[in-house]
Amino acid sequence: MATPVLAADLYVPATPEPVMAGGYDWSGGYIGAALGGQGVRIDAGAAGNISGNAMMGGIFGGVNFQSGNFVYGVEADLEYSGFNQTKPCTNAAWSCNAYINGQGSLRARLGFAVDTLLFYTTAGLAIANGGGSTTSPVNAVFPDSAVRFGWTAGAGAEAAFNENWFGRLEYRYTDLGSRDMTFDTVYPGVAVSSHDIRAGLGYRF
Repeated sequence: MATPVLAADLYVPATPEPVMAGGYDWSGGYIGAALGGQGVRIDAGAAGNISGNAMMGGIFGGVNFQSGNFVYGVEADLEYSGFNQTKPCTNAAWSCNAYINGQGSLRARLGFAVDTLLFYTTAGLAIANGGGSTTSPVNAVFPDSAVRFGWTAGAGAEAAFNENWFGRLEYRYTDLGSRDMTFDTVYPGVAVSSHDIRAGLGYRF
């Protein structure tokens, strides 16, 4: 009698390969540069205000962490601002000048990633160096300047071009608070704020 070799007839299904989660990974550190424009308003209350637009640009850097589709992290930037405006004071025989020549921020970011696209909000501490002057009819100049602290918040979007390079577009509102400034006299509660739009190019490592 022949005994069938049953082991030869057994069918053992192949073990499926593990399915890897797809999608772009936004985690890690990055650096970049940005260029944009800002609308600035410097309000001295009853003494009037100075407002206008300017170019600004600088560098940024930060780190991202990703959990599922959510991306969170921290970012800092340092920028030059070209805002410098002069107009007649409330007393039109005098001229009033205001400027911002440097600004920066330290912010938290929270975003939602859709593969190579990242949509995010951001908020945190803002800092800027600014000041101005009043000039009398006989060209006597009375300057004052200060480093100001405040807050900034906004939203933006980033698109990854490949594993390392990405582009971004961002809007932020910045409030640098109010403080007394002394020119030809004391100007109480001079407030500074701006609306900024910037485009940037970054490198992830």
